[in-house]
Order: sequence, then C-alpha cells, then structure tokens
Amino acid sequence: MITVILTMAIGLGIQNIHLQTDINKELPQNLDVIKLQNKISDKFGGADTVMVLIKLDKNCKLENAPKDIRDPKVIRMLVGIENEIKKEPSVSSVQSAGSFFVYSEKVPDNIELIKQIFAKIPNSEMFFNKDYSSTLMIISADLGSSEEKINHFVSKIKGDIKSVEKPACIDITVTGNPPIRVVLMKMLEHDMIFTMGIAAIIILFLLILIKRSFTKGILVFTPLILGLTWTLGLMGWLNTPLSVATVGIGAMILGLGTEYGIFLVERYEEEREKGKNQKKALITALPSVGSGIIGSGTTTIVGFLALLLASMPMIRHLGETLALGIFCILFATVVVSPAIILIEERFIEKAEKFELKLLRRGLKHEKNN
Repeated sequence: MITVILTMAIGLGIQNIHLQTDINKELPQNLDVIKLQNKISDKFGGADTVMVLIKLDKNCKLENAPKDIRDPKVIRMLVGIENEIKKEPSVSSVQSAGSFFVYSEKVPDNIELIKQIFAKIPNSEMFFNKDYSSTLMIISADLGSSEEKINHFVSKIKGDIKSVEKPACIDITVTGNPPIRVVLMKMLEHDMIFTMGIAAIIILFLLILIKRSFTKGILVFTPLILGLTWTLGLMGWLNTPLSVATVGIGAMILGLGTEYGIFLVERYEEEREKGKNQKKALITALPSVGSGIIGSGTTTIVGFLALLLASMPMIRHLGETLALGIFCILFATVVVSPAIILIEERFIEKAEKFELKLLRRGLKHEKNN
C-alpha cells in the first residue's frame, strides 16, 4: 500500500515533464560566443526566424496559372500574407517581395510593370531564385524557450498563410528554427514512447522465456516499471527536461536495471528449494544477494554521476537522469520486490489449491456417476 501511494504521488510529476528542443540551451552558457549571441538577441531581437518558401508547381498544366513568381496574383498573395502575419504580437519583422507593395494602394496588374519596379529596387533579387520560379518570405520573432509558445506560433503562422487566397499551382512550405523545433518535439515524443515500449515488451518476453513462467517474469519486471515511473515522475518534479540526449533513457534504464530483480528472485528460489518457508528464504536471500546488488547499482550510479562534471548541459542531464533511474530501480528491487515475491507466491499457492479443489470435485462427481 505504501508503494502504491508513493507511486501515485511521484507519478503525478510525469505531467510536468517538458521537452527541450532548443539546442542552444543544451550548450555551455558560459562560453564567450554563446554570451555574445545572447547579448545580440536581447538587444536586437528577432532571434527566431521562420522562412516561407513560395514556388511555382512546374508540373501544373493550367493555362491561367502563374508562369513567373513575379506574377501580380502571387505578389498580391504575398502582401496579404505579410499583413496577416504582422498582426501576430511576437513578430518583429516580415520581409518578402511583397514588402515593396505593402504600402501601395494597389499592386499593378501588369507583370512587366512589376518587373520594372523590382529592377529599380536595389537588392530586390535576393528574394528570388535565378529563374524566378520561387520566392522567400523571412519572418523574425522573439519566442523565448517555451515549447508551447513556439508550437502555438507556428500553428498561427500556418493559419495566417491558409487564410489568404492562393493562386493556382502555387506551393507554400514553412521552415526555419521554430518549425524545426516543432517537428523535433513530435519526434522526441514519438521516439521516447516507441523505444520505451519496444524495450519493455522485449524485456518482458525474455524474462518470461528465461523464467519459464508468466508470473515469475512479471515478478522481475514489476520493479522495473515502478523504477521507471518514479524516474519520470521525479524528472517532472525536479524540472529536468527531456532532450535529444535524454529521450532514450526509458529503454536504457529498463535494460540496465533488469539484472537486479533476476539476482534476487533466483537467490530466493534457491532457498525455497532447500525447504525453507517464505520468511526464512527471504531473510537468507535478501542480505546475501542484496549487498551485491547495492554494490553493483552504486558503482553504476557513481559512474553516471561523473557525467555531471561535463561542460555540456545535455551530457549532465543524461548523467543525472540515468543515475536517478538506476537508483529508483535499485530501491524498488531491494525494498519493494520482497513484498511482491510474497504476494506472487501466495497467489500461486491459492490458485493451485483452488485447481486441486476443482479437480477433487470433478473426480468425486465422476465416481458418483
């Protein structure tokens, strides 16, 4: 009951886990080059850049489709998109080929006139590729490090683009640091769940295969799940982020902590085979193998804690999460597993007695018939 209550209390911290997709935050902040970048960002703003690529669909065969990205319909679309995006409070600036016409009363309907206008504007060619089949819109914004804010901002930008009427045969794609971080966030979430799930399934299958018993496999597997739940919950309470370096800790912790439960259960079964009852078998098995388990786990924890001396924050986060995970599984194995062993064996005994009782009833019924 104490284990259940403890797991529920710690497990609530899982909802506080946040992802860290900003690579700059995982770099040493005391380096001169990082300090300079932070000063420039604070002074001039626009640290986050979103790039919108507008290009012609070369496979399109429609007659009224634009054949040049400087087509009046495309320029009007750029002006409309720019006006919508500028309404976002986080946006610092928007630059595109449409910026030259934002304050004009009307975009010319003649493409030749538009070409002449661009020809008179210095450096206007920087917004176009060589064959004028695509153009670029650059959006600067100050978004900070909040993953939720970045996700919301990217969604708003895409919504603003969709709200403006698009000419036929025009493709629009969005990239840049914020969209990449959104994609990276989804990948981290998927990879964490997928790798942890695959590791858990394979380890459980191997435990059942090794022990030749479903209940014995679950017996060894239970402290692993408890330890992993405690680890993720404590990460949430301690505000330790999941990043590119730590996203695989679930699978690593499961793999590293499996041996502790196997050693304890094997040693307990040896004592039971000698004819000892449950209590005496545990009193003998736990101290004899427990010291070895604690020694092995402690050395592993110390090895991971050595990573805290690294200069890279992502390496430090990896070390502290792995050390925390091994400690939780070690604690669950030594403290909680004995209670689970007793519960499992008593359950098996009751199940066998119930099966024997049913068998006797069946034999008696057959004899009477």
